[in-house]
Amino acid sequence: MKEIDDNLLTTFLEGKLDEQTNREIETWYDASEENRRRLEALYFVLFTGDRLRAAASVNTDKAFRSLQRRIELRRQKNKPQWRRIAMRYAAILVAGVIVAGMYIYQNRPDDRICTVNAENSECTVTLPDGSVVRLTRSSELNYPAVFSDKNRTVHLSGEAFFEVSKRNGALFTVTTVHDAEVVVRGTKFNLKAYNDSSDIETVLVEGAVDFRAAEHVVALHPGQKVSYNPADNDLTLQTVNIEAELSTRLRTFRHVDLSQITAVIEDFYGLGITFRSDALKGIQFTGTLDFNMPIDHILEVLTLSTNTRFSRHGEKITIYR
Repeated sequence: MKEIDDNLLTTFLEGKLDEQTNREIETWYDASEENRRRLEALYFVLFTGDRLRAAASVNTDKAFRSLQRRIELRRQKNKPQWRRIAMRYAAILVAGVIVAGMYIYQNRPDDRICTVNAENSECTVTLPDGSVVRLTRSSELNYPAVFSDKNRTVHLSGEAFFEVSKRNGALFTVTTVHDAEVVVRGTKFNLKAYNDSSDIETVLVEGAVDFRAAEHVVALHPGQKVSYNPADNDLTLQTVNIEAELSTRLRTFRHVDLSQITAVIEDFYGLGITFRSDALKGIQFTGTLDFNMPIDHILEVLTLSTNTRFSRHGEKITIYR
């Protein structure tokens, strides 16, 4: 059986697979609700992008029933007319955000913007030019449905590993928060750029990139890491162990209020953190946290560095002195 990836599912939705593969995907589709939601999300992206708007919601149960009817029609008629059937039923779908963190909206046919939100788990995205992006949890990527011949620009909020395909004359640019960006031609690199007060960091694995922020422009070579702190407009360049850097989820903070740090921890670990006194919220933290570590380890590092303490009762954490 072939691997069921997004490319294969897209080909299925377009009615371009042989009957044996069609049956395998139908069996896979029936196997779990997760599979049904995954195919439904792809269907929305491919065929209803012009109907979706970023602020609404989708009636997923209704959409699933619609897709199931289309599969049954295909089974009964045994004809490769999936796309025609799908388009016929698309009119019943309401505008909204795609399940599984994916949605697409467009103002004109040539101006579509795709958004992939890896809210609860990591995911891999193949861009229109063949570049591959691996998003970590709690990260979001925005990119055009079609790249121009001379410019390829995407926007990252969070962390991702990029494998950029080479295209003659076409730069690949990743924009981030605080107007920082990475410009490449064809390379592999990791980029962290969260919408909080942590440093923006890039580690170059192979190829060459330029990191740009404010008046800074730094050319990186493989094995180098650049760290930029927007608050201080401070930039550092160092040589690192690539394997060690990529195996951790290090986040560096400089002079950041505890309330901002705990908001990041809450979002990542899904816990609730309160302060016994509001005065504690303004205590500043400078240091590096590894979000691969258990929550208790994170809290130990945080409280030891700020001369505070914490207590934990299940999913509720209190910081005090």
